[in-house]
Amino acid sequence: MSLDVFAIILVAAFLHASWNAAAKSGKGDPMVQANLIAVGSALSAVPALLVTGLPDAASSIYVLASALIHVAYFILIGLAYRYADYSAIYPLVRGSAPLFTTILAMLLLGETLNSSTWLGIGVLCGGILGLGVDAIRRGGLNGRSLLIAAVTAAIVVSYTLVDGLGARLSGNSAGYLLTMMAITGALMGLGMVFHQRSALLGAPASLWGKSIAAGAIANISYGTALWAMTKAPIGLVGAVRETSVLFAALIAMVVLKERFGVARWAASLMIVAGLGLVKAG
Repeated sequence: MSLDVFAIILVAAFLHASWNAAAKSGKGDPMVQANLIAVGSALSAVPALLVTGLPDAASSIYVLASALIHVAYFILIGLAYRYADYSAIYPLVRGSAPLFTTILAMLLLGETLNSSTWLGIGVLCGGILGLGVDAIRRGGLNGRSLLIAAVTAAIVVSYTLVDGLGARLSGNSAGYLLTMMAITGALMGLGMVFHQRSALLGAPASLWGKSIAAGAIANISYGTALWAMTKAPIGLVGAVRETSVLFAALIAMVVLKERFGVARWAASLMIVAGLGLVKAG
């Protein structure tokens, strides 16, 4: 993996942690906020499509499949943040995904990684999961939120593989991402009309502004990750992107004022060590 691709993935990781924090922050229901962010991503994606253009028709089935998967993802994210702390649920979801993504990419796509990279991914996952274990020890998670985290992690693996392939076929990774998010946001908005109409119509202008901004950040974050998947192995990009947990830890401590002790810092150092091994590989 080249240095420029590596650096871009780190930026994407920071942006991903930021928009997830936006879904959790504030006094409103995280479920509503996550849905509005999905709608906001569509509102920011449509004008951007005028610049990027549409993806190649060969990727159409992947666009549609990914949009449906992302609908489930946004719903689960909202549920997860409704029942657990940001610093608890985020590392579990993001930490369990990269190893499975790498294994499936190897089995299904024939991608290969050297031993140093595998070791780095293992250390990286261990550190990320360590953050989640500490949250469990502190009582920040229960059985329901753990189940939601597990299902959400499976969703992350699914859309990472689908979008990695789709972006490569699209000939236009930015157009692919924006089209997919526009469809996702439209479906989420339609769902809110039928099931959360009062929340949709009653959302203040400030929340809409926040949601559109967070949606645009989500588009940029995932768009850069998809571009990276056209330049490096999907599993490797997915693993490095999960360093978003390290940024999430800082956001949780500084912005959301969640408890962050020695155990979580030790797990964070494991993430940094794993990141170094992945880069060295």
